[in-house]
Amino acid sequence: MEVSKLKRARREEKNRNRSPSVKARKITAAVCMSIFAAAFIMFTADLIRVKQQELPPLFCVPAIRYENGSEDYYGLFYKVWKDFDPFENKTEYYMSFWFIPKNFSI
Repeated sequence: MEVSKLKRARREEKNRNRSPSVKARKITAAVCMSIFAAAFIMFTADLIRVKQQELPPLFCVPAIRYENGSEDYYGLFYKVWKDFDPFENKTEYYMSFWFIPKNFSI
C-alpha cells in the first residue's frame, strides 16, 4: 500500500516539475512576435503621420484633453503629445514610449 502512495507521489512531482513543451513555447513566441510586429507597424505609421504630415495619430486613443487644445494620445507601447500654442496658432507633435518623459523626443 505504501509503495503505491510513493509511486503516486513521484508521478505527481514529476508532473509538477515538467517544463512547457516545445510546441507551447513556439506558440508563445509566435504570439509575442506578432504583437511586437503589430506595435512596430502602428508606431511607424503614426511616426510618419505625425512628423512628416503633421496630422493626428491614427492608431492611438485620445486619453487626456487640456483646456488650451493640447491632447495626449496612447498607442500600443508608445504615446503622442499634441501641443497647441493658442498665441501662435501652432500645433506640434511629440512621440515617445510610455516610460520615457516628454523632454526626450523621437
